Parts: sequence; C-alpha cells; structure tokens
Amino acid sequence: MGELLHISTEEFLKEKLDTSFPGLERIPRLLEEGKLDDAEREYAGFVRRNLRPDRYFRIKYQPHERSWTLPGETDRQIFERLRRGEIMSCGYMHSFGPDGIRWEENPTPNKYAEWTWQLNRHFEFRTLGRLYRETGDERIAELFVRLFRSWREQCQCEKDVSGILTLSWRTIEIGIRLSDGWQYALHAFYRSAAFTDHDICEFFASMWENARRLRHFHRPGGNWLFMEMAGLYHVGLLYPWLADAAEWKKYALDKIINETENQLYPDGFQVELSTCYHGVMIRNVSVVADITRAMDEPVPDELTRGLEKAYELYEKLADPGLHTPDLNDGSRADVSNALSQALSLCPGRGDFRYFASRRTEGQPPAEKDTVMPYSGIAVLRDSWEPDSQWLLFDGGPFGLGHQHEDKLNVLLYAYGKDLLRDTGNYAYDTSRMRAYVLSAYSHNTVLVDGLGQNRRGRYRWRDGDLTRISDLTVSLGKDADVLRGVYDEGFGPEYTDVRHERTVVKIKSAPHGLGTFYMVIDRLFACDGRPHLYEAHWQLEDVPVSVGCGGGSPQISHELPDYSGELFKGSRITADYGDGVTLTLLSGENCTLRRGSEQPFVGWRTPNVPAPCVDFAAYGTDVRLVTVLYPSDRGCPVKSVAYGSDTSDRDIKIKTPDGVWIYNENGLTP
Repeated sequence: MGELLHISTEEFLKEKLDTSFPGLERIPRLLEEGKLDDAEREYAGFVRRNLRPDRYFRIKYQPHERSWTLPGETDRQIFERLRRGEIMSCGYMHSFGPDGIRWEENPTPNKYAEWTWQLNRHFEFRTLGRLYRETGDERIAELFVRLFRSWREQCQCEKDVSGILTLSWRTIEIGIRLSDGWQYALHAFYRSAAFTDHDICEFFASMWENARRLRHFHRPGGNWLFMEMAGLYHVGLLYPWLADAAEWKKYALDKIINETENQLYPDGFQVELSTCYHGVMIRNVSVVADITRAMDEPVPDELTRGLEKAYELYEKLADPGLHTPDLNDGSRADVSNALSQALSLCPGRGDFRYFASRRTEGQPPAEKDTVMPYSGIAVLRDSWEPDSQWLLFDGGPFGLGHQHEDKLNVLLYAYGKDLLRDTGNYAYDTSRMRAYVLSAYSHNTVLVDGLGQNRRGRYRWRDGDLTRISDLTVSLGKDADVLRGVYDEGFGPEYTDVRHERTVVKIKSAPHGLGTFYMVIDRLFACDGRPHLYEAHWQLEDVPVSVGCGGGSPQISHELPDYSGELFKGSRITADYGDGVTLTLLSGENCTLRRGSEQPFVGWRTPNVPAPCVDFAAYGTDVRLVTVLYPSDRGCPVKSVAYGSDTSDRDIKIKTPDGVWIYNENGLTP
C-alpha cells in the first residue's frame, strides 16, 4: 500500500488552517508548546462559536430516496436498529451485531458492489442529526460519534489512488457525504457533550482529507462531477478558515457553472440522456444554490440560468400523469414536485407554476408537441390535459453514459394509463435482469435474427457530439404527424449489418369512425444481402391480453431453430389496462406472444415481474413491416391492416366495419 491520505489532528491544526483568521491566532503557539489538548480545545471552541446553524437549517429538509430504510420506517426506528448494528443499503438489510458496523464489508449474497459503496454515503448521519434536533436525546449524539469514530478508524485511503477506486473513498461517495450527511450532522451535534473537542478536530481533519481527494481526483465530466463539486463547494463555503477554502470554493463553483452549460445538449437534456441522471445534475446544482442563499451569499446568475434550462426538460417530457419517462437508466420523476422546486429560482415562470400546481395555476407551454433535435426525442400530445394522448419517440444518440440499447423506441400514454413504457431500471449488478433492461429486448423496437442493437460495443464519445444534430426528422400537420429515425450500427455481437428505418405516424383525422391512433412503419434493409428474421417487438404491462386473427399475410416458416412460441396469422392483440382503456396492436405479420419467458429471456418488467410482449415477425432481405397502435377508452374499430411488404410500397389499408381507408405514406388520401 502506498502513502495514506490520513492526517492527525495535530497535522490538521498545524498545516491546514488559516491561523490569521480571527480566533485561531493562539493555535500555533499552543502547538509549539506541545499543548495539543489545549490547541484542540481552542479549535473546537472556535468551531462552536463560528458555525451558523441558524443559516444552515434555513434549507428545507428534503427526504432521501429510501433504499437504505425499511418501508414506513421512522427516524426513531432507524436509530434503534443502528444501535443494534443493523444497517441497510440498496434495499438489503444486514446485522453486524454488537461489535458495530464494518464499513468495507459486503454481506450481500451476490456481492453487489453498490451495497458497500452506497453504505459509505452516510445517509444515516443526517437522519440521526434531525432526530437529535427534535428530541435532544444524547444517546443519538453518542451513536453518531461512535459511528464516525468507527468509520475514521476502519476506512483509510491511499493518497493518490484513482477517484473511481476503493470501497469507502470513491469520489462520488465523498461528494454526497460532504454535501449532505456530514454537514447536517456537524451542525446538529456540534454542541453535544458526546461530540468532544478531539472528535471535532478529527471530524475536520477527515473532512479536509475528503475535500482534498475531491479537488484532485474528481471525474472530468458526467453526473459524478456535480456530486463531487457540490461536496467540495460546501467545505469551501462553510469553513472559510481552512487554508484551502477559498480556492476550493472558487474551483468547485466554476466547475459547476461550466458543466451546467457543457453537459446540456442545446435542447436541454443532460449528456447522459437519462432522466435519472438529469435529475442528479439538477439536485446537486440546486443544493449549491440552496447553501449559497442560506449563507446570505448571492447565487451567480449563470447558475440560475443553467438550472432554469435544465428544469425545462421536465415539462418537455411530461406525460399527462405529470411524470417523466424513465429513459435509459432513468426514473419516473414527479414533474409537479420538480417544478415546485424550480419556482424558488424562477418565480415568474407561469409554465412552471402550471405543473407545480397540477394545472390549477399559471399556464401550459405554448406548444403542446416537443421536438428535441439534438437529443433526438419527439413527444406528440393531443393537449396538456390529463386525458390527453402522449407518444414519445427516441431517435437520438447513445449519450455519454447509463445507456440502453433502445434507439427508435416508442412509448405511449393515453386515457390516464401507461400503455407502452420503458421496462424500467434495475440494480447495477451482473444479473440477467440487469442485462435485460439494458438490451433492446426490453424496449419497443426491432430485433434482427433474435438479436438486439449493439451500439455499446463500438461506441466512443467524441468532441463535438454534444452539438451534433440527430437524424430525427419531424413533420407536424393538421391530419397527421410524422416522425422518422434510423438505426444502422449493427445487431448482436457480430454487428449484423441491417439498416432499420422507422416511421411513426400519428393519425389525427381519418374516416370510418377512426379516432386518434398510430402507425409504426419499419423498413429493414439487409446491407449484407442475406435474408433475416425481423421482429417488431412490443413490451406491454402485466395486463390481460386477448388474441384474435386479422386478415394479414399467410403464416411463414421461421429459419431460426430457437424461434419459439405460439404463432398466429395476421394477429390482432388487445391489452386491457382497466377502466375501459385498451391498447390494440395489429399487423399483417405473424405474431408471437410471450410472458415471463426464460428462453429466450423476454416478457419481463422490473423488478422480475412477468409481463406479455408481442412480436410481429417478417422474413426476407429488404422488408416493410407495419404495426398499428390503437389506444381507446371505447374499443378499437380497426379489424385488420394490410400492406405490401416491399420497402418501396407506400399504401397501408385499414379495414373497419364501415369500410377500408388507405393511408399513403406520401400523403393522406380520402
């Protein structure tokens, strides 16, 4: 092991303070005289006089996500189990018993690395601090001190090890604990007798070590950088008497301001194109703004402008239930809650107020449809009302990180129901379910010979990618909206060379009793000149599904020996979402319906919930394949869909009880 990043309290007091700061002048002389105890007492007294909890606690207490607590668990119950040595991380509880927590162990059955890493974010410190402020129970302070001492003793780090390595000193964990639990705990416990003069000095020595690591070993970009710099900024802002404080504060703030601009596509999505990590960026920039205001310092205008632009993504993506879709390693964020927070920065934004008030105040955005040419995302809406139909089409780039293999994915919401959505995120482990959610098999796109997209294998982020316009094309019209995108980066591990062109048509006006519905037109071109099995793959919710034959193409044989499942002829699939809401899927191709299949592993929702998936299959070299998506709260009038399979064909025939309507891709016909 190399040199450790570990300083004693004497080294901290001697080398890491600006002793010209009023109140610290006597410390050098006390140390010269060998009076370390007196020097520690001097410093601890200074801290107790100079902390500003009255300002710090102006910040509204925001609860964390609860993967480290039991459902419904109170702060008091958390305290009681921590006393017993029982601690939870990533949804897994473990009892270390009376000997106390061992911070670098991993007791999970599958050795899930995130368990140990996230344990060292110290979310419990803030919970204990809040409970202590409410009750004054000194046993809580004693427990906090015991936990901190055990962590300080057990967890040491090599001085120059990479920021992405170690079990307890990764820079993401450091950033989180320095901007959150550690600061809250210090400001809650600083006057407790259990938090001795020596403990306060140890705490600051360790905080200096943590901050030094953030300053020199942070990531160059991505969502980690926001967490890292938020932690460094807190130390620099709150403790100006540290010798490095001014430089740390300026460095962190400059980085945050620059990255808030540099990590957003021109249309406002964070570079990883994940709704979760877009939120991580906002959350950490916001805590910087919050602590700055709390300490009565001005929030830089650049920071406010960057946050405002980032918050706009929530309304751009909002479905009628006022949630964001969980794109990539994403999350279904509550748009109302997010934009309520945005109003503190931008009180004049009537559109933010519209969402924050759940449509009771303010006004909706002027445009109902969203087109994001750089992120490659288009959202089609009937209106901003809760009963609106909403379709999202992803024709964008792969992004910087946390990607799923889901280009040309389609999501659909209508009549208050999620009809087609992302299968969801899953723990960052090596499980089959994790591999599944990353793959095309869990998304609404096309498989080739049973294989999904493979952008990840050859992907490299390049300078200029952030400002490159995607290949998404959009045409919005009175009677129909048309979206188009292309995937041509290979399928499966051998990068099978097939070009996939997808066109999504929203029909807004049609005869024969047809309401609003969608046609998804997939053209597959075998650039290798060989025939392939093409499957338009649709992942449904776990709802009842009925199957009825339509008038499509005859049943065809399938070349792949492992192509299993019950085949239907030109099938008409209806999924019942309850309350009278259905989604009908029709195609002229053969259909395979699976639910919770183990081989192949398809038809699942997270976490490990079987749910039906539908595949409309065609076999050939160059093929046109059409899927009709008909959402309704009063039944589907479409009986069948027919079309030519040649890629040059343009007509699609929609049969209803009242007649046949022909859609021509070059334009609508009567």
